[in-house]
Amino acid sequence: MEYLALPRARRVEGAVRVPPSKSATNRALVLAAISGRPVEIVRPLESGDTNALLQCLRAMGARVGAAPEGFSLGGPLCGNPSEEIALDAAESGTAARFLAALAAVTPGRFRLDGSARLRERPMAELIEALRRAGAEIRCLGKEGFLPLSITGSALRPSAPVVVDAERSSQFFSALLLAGAAVEGGLAVRPAGGVASRPYVEATIETLTAFGHTVRREADGIAVFRGRSETSRYEVPGDDSSAVPILAAVGVVGGRVAALGIRAGSRAADVRALTVLEQMGIAFEPLPDGVGASYGGGPLRPVRVEAADFPDSVPVLAALAALAEGESRFDGIGHLRYKESDRLASLVALVAAAGGTARAEAAALVVVGGISRGALAILPTCGDHRVAMAAALVAIARGDCLIENPDCVAKSYPDFFRDLTARLRF
Repeated sequence: MEYLALPRARRVEGAVRVPPSKSATNRALVLAAISGRPVEIVRPLESGDTNALLQCLRAMGARVGAAPEGFSLGGPLCGNPSEEIALDAAESGTAARFLAALAAVTPGRFRLDGSARLRERPMAELIEALRRAGAEIRCLGKEGFLPLSITGSALRPSAPVVVDAERSSQFFSALLLAGAAVEGGLAVRPAGGVASRPYVEATIETLTAFGHTVRREADGIAVFRGRSETSRYEVPGDDSSAVPILAAVGVVGGRVAALGIRAGSRAADVRALTVLEQMGIAFEPLPDGVGASYGGGPLRPVRVEAADFPDSVPVLAALAALAEGESRFDGIGHLRYKESDRLASLVALVAAAGGTARAEAAALVVVGGISRGALAILPTCGDHRVAMAAALVAIARGDCLIENPDCVAKSYPDFFRDLTARLRF
């Protein structure tokens, strides 16, 4: 579908069961693939990103079978020393980073590649960290980017692996996950700050759920393969996908529930709910989710440090365009390296809707107030999170066409169906 038309809505009502977590599914796929026995993955997310990772793990030797509530997946992984195995991460930055580290600790020869946009997304910090640990990796194009030629082996680094994770926490998480496959374990230390630190905590939680040992040290984290691995892992609901559903009440008023998530979760994007509260939306914990309500009227502008919940910034920016006053989101320079340059994409989105926004080196400033008039074409830049933000702008403004709406399939294939089913026009 090239464009999707959404009319102006009056209210949002009802409940939506959010999809399984993309983040948790991807981490579970890697850990199941290096498990000594099949692991049943219960209610995994089926999306463009998770499917790309699963197919690459199949190519590396993972065995996939049927299971009542999902599928089973198990190792061992092993390449072919006489034949290079092609790994196509498609559009998935998560898959590319996780696979680079995993291929480096798996005997065999691998060629890791992806889409044109994925070839533009940074990998240098992870590549350098793996090389320092003894991995053999060649960049087949521009240094520090895909495609990569990786000759995997049983790494035995004698010192902690130091990685610069200021542009992406996935560099740190990739090493931690691969550490569960390293004999004798792996210690990982950040060179400085870590972008989106809660995602590293999510990696640690998943490692622990799979039975591996995680030891926090003064200057880093050490991972050791567990002696008693799990045989079943249930994927939690996706907090990132719940945020745009809950935020929709702030656009047109109403009450909505996002089912399958927990209000007290430590997941990164749950923190975005605090920002939505500051804007005027009320939340309440439910037995199986979180409820949100808003009586209507102008939203309040905000000024927040948003480094820890980057996936929610597009939705927060969409609401900021409807608020009275100027909002500012700081600490988000790493959003330039996502599925799109999200700072530039959000400036373009707000401008197309008749509003004003500007990007700074590591911040986004949005001036509340969008104009209504002629038909607006809302760009998504092929970015699933920007497309979800565009949906909120569209139902507030009316007379909008959302460009390339199908890009939401990367994380939430049924997003537009679930949202529009709860709208009242």
